[in-house]
Amino acid sequence: MPAEEFHISKQVLDKFCVAGINYHKADAATRGTFSVTPESFTEIAAAAKATGIESVFVVSTCNRTEIYGISDSVFQLAELLVSRTKGDKNSFFEFGYFKNGEHALDHIYKVAAGLDSQILGDYEILGQLKRAVDLSKKFQLIGPVMDRILNFVYQASKKIKTTTDLSNGTVSVSFAAIELLQQTPGIENKKVLVIGAGKFGSNVCKNIRTYLPNTSVTTMNRTDETARTLAEANNISFAPYTEISKEIDNASVIIVCTNATEPTVLPCHFTKINEKLVLDLSVPVNVHPDVKRISGITVTDVDEISKFILHKTLAKREAEVPKAQAIIDFYKGEFRTWLREYHYALHLKTWKEKLNEIDTLHTQVCEFYNNKELIDETEKVARAQKAVKQLAVNLKIRDDKGCQFISIINDYLQMR
Repeated sequence: MPAEEFHISKQVLDKFCVAGINYHKADAATRGTFSVTPESFTEIAAAAKATGIESVFVVSTCNRTEIYGISDSVFQLAELLVSRTKGDKNSFFEFGYFKNGEHALDHIYKVAAGLDSQILGDYEILGQLKRAVDLSKKFQLIGPVMDRILNFVYQASKKIKTTTDLSNGTVSVSFAAIELLQQTPGIENKKVLVIGAGKFGSNVCKNIRTYLPNTSVTTMNRTDETARTLAEANNISFAPYTEISKEIDNASVIIVCTNATEPTVLPCHFTKINEKLVLDLSVPVNVHPDVKRISGITVTDVDEISKFILHKTLAKREAEVPKAQAIIDFYKGEFRTWLREYHYALHLKTWKEKLNEIDTLHTQVCEFYNNKELIDETEKVARAQKAVKQLAVNLKIRDDKGCQFISIINDYLQMR
């Protein structure tokens, strides 16, 4: 790539930024304070538009909260996020990360491919990223450069999924919880209570029915109708949310998949003294810390579940990382090619407008001198298209852009 093109492409790419906090440095409790719901993203979207940011989206999962955007400063994105969550700014700057340009580009490819997941190869993140982008599109906050970045990111992730073994075996925390249950003695005879009937809770219920078909499962949700629908779809039991204490006492395993900002499972819900396993898959954590102090109760959160299965798949998946990185490098190259041609497209649009201005001036001069040999509009358009097409070819194979722009005007005038 010629030096001028490289400089201009770099200027565009350097505005691609990401600010985030994830499992690498922050625990589940800290990460949870920066979680963003679809409702709270509405405020972020409005603030982004007010400050002139044309592209922004937020990925918020149990392992990370990240804000991506096309911005003059990554810290502008960080401020958008932190000021509209419950998190402390000092904590975000202590545990967070701030990337732009090539570093941000590397990051989003690795996130989408599962290379930056708490469980290496976790492909569930791609769906979460796509949902975040779709939400931003509703606010018209995905511009052309961001859209093209994402397009190549999606292609790379799909290629890695289908041509490598990076995602073979356990690929998500929700399924990792099932593997943990499979190792629980006598699980077939135990009662499992799933609290939360959203997407995460729904996946857990489906996996239990598939891999532990003889285990008794009951689901409940703050909205009873949602839990009832989930229960009917999976042929499991339903309990109203008002009976949470009763159902917790009756269950041997409680799986918490709620998405509340405050704990939903409290010490007062445990009225019987017996052994129970509580899996808190929520971020922020939705099981009150004091529950761990109750005799016979074992509480395991998403970080501990991830560690449980990590050793089983890590070695095999790490061997696939070089293959995945090679695929990422290829699609990053494809994006750079597009970025260079996008830069050309902007030039072509500008010069097409300039040629139209010349034509307008020529027409005005001819009319002033009462020249009857005016070119009709169809011929004008054809001539402009021919000139711009030639410029497009020259831009790709020659470096002397200034000379080319002068040349196109001379050639265009000679077509008259």
